[in-house]
Amino acid sequence: MASTNKSYLQKVIDDNKEKPYKRNNSKVSDISKDFQAQTLYIGAKSRNTKVHLRIYDKKEEQLS
Repeated sequence: MASTNKSYLQKVIDDNKEKPYKRNNSKVSDISKDFQAQTLYIGAKSRNTKVHLRIYDKKEEQLS
């Protein structure tokens, strides 16, 4: 199959097979009560990270 006849999707697949993937060094942590997660953190609060995600129950936080 010539390069000009490849679909765009096939070209992307072929190009990505040759490139190494970046390693994901994200930190995952949680705050638990009785082994039930209350809050889940992904990433870290530091100036060297691009993402810090916090997942929690807003209603539960307001009631406590």
